[in-house]
Amino acid sequence: MSNEERIFDYIRQTVDDAFLRQIFTEKKLSGITAVDIAEKFKIFRTNASAILNQLVKKGSLIKVESRPVYFLPTEALPRRAGCPYPSQLSAKDFFETINLDIALVREDPFDLLIGACCSLANQVEQGKSAVLYPPNGLHTLIIGESGTGKTLFARTMHEYGARVKGKTKSEYPYVTLNCSDYSHNPQLLMSHLFGHVKGAFTGAEKETKGIVENADGGILFLDEIHRLPPEGQELLFYLMDKGCYRKLGESGHTRQASVLIVVATTEDPNAVLLKTFIRRIPLTITLPPFREKPLDERIKLIEHIFMLESTATSKNLVIGADVVKALAVYDFPGNVGQLASEVKVLCARTFLNNGGSHGELSVGLDHISAPIRANYFKTRPKDNRFRDSYDSDIRLTPSRDVQYLLRNSLAWEHGYKNLLKNTSILMDKGLSHEEISEALASQIRKYCGDIVHDSGSGKINKEAIYKVVDPKVVDFTIEVMGEVFENLSLDISQRDILIMAFHVQHLLERLKTSKAVSKTEISQVEKEYGQEMKAASRIVKRIEGHFGLTVPKDEKYLIAILLANLNPQRYHDRPALFVIAHGQSTASSIASVSNQLMDCDYVRAIDVPLWQNVQVTYRILLEEAQRVGNEKGIILAVDMGSLTRFGEMLTRDTGLPTRTIPNVTTLMVLELTRVMMGKLDDINAICDAWIQRSQEPSLASAKQEVILTMCASGVGTSEAFKTMLEQELSANGLSDIQIMALNFNDIVARSAKYRYILENYNVLACVGNIECEMTVPFTHISELIDRQDMERFIKRM
Repeated sequence: MSNEERIFDYIRQTVDDAFLRQIFTEKKLSGITAVDIAEKFKIFRTNASAILNQLVKKGSLIKVESRPVYFLPTEALPRRAGCPYPSQLSAKDFFETINLDIALVREDPFDLLIGACCSLANQVEQGKSAVLYPPNGLHTLIIGESGTGKTLFARTMHEYGARVKGKTKSEYPYVTLNCSDYSHNPQLLMSHLFGHVKGAFTGAEKETKGIVENADGGILFLDEIHRLPPEGQELLFYLMDKGCYRKLGESGHTRQASVLIVVATTEDPNAVLLKTFIRRIPLTITLPPFREKPLDERIKLIEHIFMLESTATSKNLVIGADVVKALAVYDFPGNVGQLASEVKVLCARTFLNNGGSHGELSVGLDHISAPIRANYFKTRPKDNRFRDSYDSDIRLTPSRDVQYLLRNSLAWEHGYKNLLKNTSILMDKGLSHEEISEALASQIRKYCGDIVHDSGSGKINKEAIYKVVDPKVVDFTIEVMGEVFENLSLDISQRDILIMAFHVQHLLERLKTSKAVSKTEISQVEKEYGQEMKAASRIVKRIEGHFGLTVPKDEKYLIAILLANLNPQRYHDRPALFVIAHGQSTASSIASVSNQLMDCDYVRAIDVPLWQNVQVTYRILLEEAQRVGNEKGIILAVDMGSLTRFGEMLTRDTGLPTRTIPNVTTLMVLELTRVMMGKLDDINAICDAWIQRSQEPSLASAKQEVILTMCASGVGTSEAFKTMLEQELSANGLSDIQIMALNFNDIVARSAKYRYILENYNVLACVGNIECEMTVPFTHISELIDRQDMERFIKRM
């Protein structure tokens, strides 16, 4: 058992019902402190604090900001029907929030299970029957793949029983045991289950209780029952049959216990359990895997898990529609458990990619794991399971509010009316024809630019547009714009439909009230937007024919500028630009910087985690290239290795011309982006220059500078620290400093790998979660959470 598990188990046993009742009776805050843990487990206070804060992040504890800081187990508090508790509370909020919730009454805890009325309807009825069947319930076997929620279902059975029977936790206890912990030691299992008397075995200096005695009157949940050896299964027979048991070492005395036994397994019970044991369990509940759940239910689960992350991190999250779809269509082998892990990693990548932003975080498809993204790109063209209503982004807040995002139509309407108002003001002032034209053109451009900016690059479904614009107008716009966009060589999108439909609707409303724009003529528009003017004329004619109205000729100028401003970069007159680099978000960071600084969305990113197969990476590139490529070809800005061969492979498989530039840098991509927005003739020259520059030999320093990352629990977390630091260094222009991930044991034992690094590199610092004796300056990872602390650390490098 790890330190974290031991500490959590200690807190869970210490903070019981009586402990909480005393807090609220005396109105005196209490709980477990970092000092308590340090003294109890003989560890440094900083390490105790780090472990406690990690348990808070996992949702196992809540943190009460007082002096001293107290920690309490979340499961000891009453479950909230509205939303989970915040991970941190002030002392005042603690008494107001928790005390209020103690009085809350919820009729049916099963209602909180997503799918209780759908995929889990039958299972819920079985669970209720198992708890309520007289006199003491039915022993139950829960079957399901890993991650399907067997533990959650068993705990809900207990909560339902306590609620219906009107009993407290002490009167109706819930005790759990993971059978894998005792799979090879039946004697230790028997002692843990039933307790032992003094002298039962060497070292048994006093009599102890077993978990059966602790569970008397309630439920005993045995997880991973397939890991229980035959001897262990036989130990339970007598208890299940007669309600009797003996402690280890007892011979004649028999004890009584009324325990409802619920067991769970991921295996076929007939293959791993004794038939005599199975016969004693009258009820079997099978939980469906994630892939067998209805699509609506999957999406509810995804929303719920993102909601928990929003609450845990106190961040507003905007989840892209494609992200929800990609997660919903992926058959997670680890089911909801794996889905929850993926969402947590996804949010962490987004958080790190935004530099620990304090504002709203937008979770996009670029941050999702490569296998899930690749599966989505593979299935998306032929997947018709999604209704239009799934095309909206989703905003989640820590208060558990869910909003499906419609674009800012009220702001657009306001801008449209201001445009008309300003035009009238200019005319009333008696300005010249040229002055009115110039001022009006400026107003129109701003109006169009605001709509395009607010619309972003995502898609909005037709059902969502219907809520903003008359469906008849939407349908008409889709029909007409399909023809217009084809003539303009534009790819039509739902976003463009919304923009134009909104404009047409307000045009129609204004014409019906005789508020037409009059005496305005914008001569420059015809010179600047010849193609768009012709398209606008066709649209005006179609509006007149379809709606039986006469449209003033000047309206076509508004429509022409709107067409020109929809998305000029989508004209098929320039190559696509892809950044491909090793690392969890290296390419995404470079692309994001370029797109933001150049105010565009030309640059596309493909991140290549170090564990990802080369073929998987190329398949993602191929699918994306086929989706966005055109006759102008594709430019690949890559970092190294096998990625440098992707260009010739892409040309072979698609016929598209490609240019590959190795040793990608942010400066390189910025310059390429700038040129692509200007004269296209310069692109080849810039590519040649960067290729030549990448081939020039560089002057190497005497020793490469490195920062070490280290974790006590293994190299996996150390790799996570490494990724975080790489992003920070890259964002601060220090990408030449290398990060090396080590295991704690490498440093403690001074392994050959560690000695080699010290001898051959200039080690600047070591970042980790536990300090040990070393000659390198050490920084605890908790000291880099705050933005200012991270900046001070970077400045020292």
